[in-house]
Amino acid sequence: MTETVTITTTVGNDSNGDPVAQTESITLTPLEVAPGNMLQKYGTGGDLTDVEFTVYFPLRVRTAIDTYNHINDVIRNGDEIVVRGKTCTALVELWQSGRGGSRGGVAVLARSRTGKKA
Repeated sequence: MTETVTITTTVGNDSNGDPVAQTESITLTPLEVAPGNMLQKYGTGGDLTDVEFTVYFPLRVRTAIDTYNHINDVIRNGDEIVVRGKTCTALVELWQSGRGGSRGGVAVLARSRTGKKA
């Protein structure tokens, strides 16, 4: 069975920094869903973000029958992503090969919207 995730693009934030005016959701099939990081926090050093999942996508994804879009047009930092029934916020990291062509992909770190484990 192929696993899917649901992406809901957020349009902006209200005065409290909370997302508002979400667009319609889209369901995508990632290349893989992997565990998030397993960071341990020592002392009061820099900020560390705990993420529940790492979701991998190719550079172009199928968004409808015979329709493909570049992943940057589908998901951005701060968008809502539902993985395995957990609603998270997306942190997107794009990688494209310096050799050109369609080599590369994107890793989406999915963290709970509250900053706590989902």
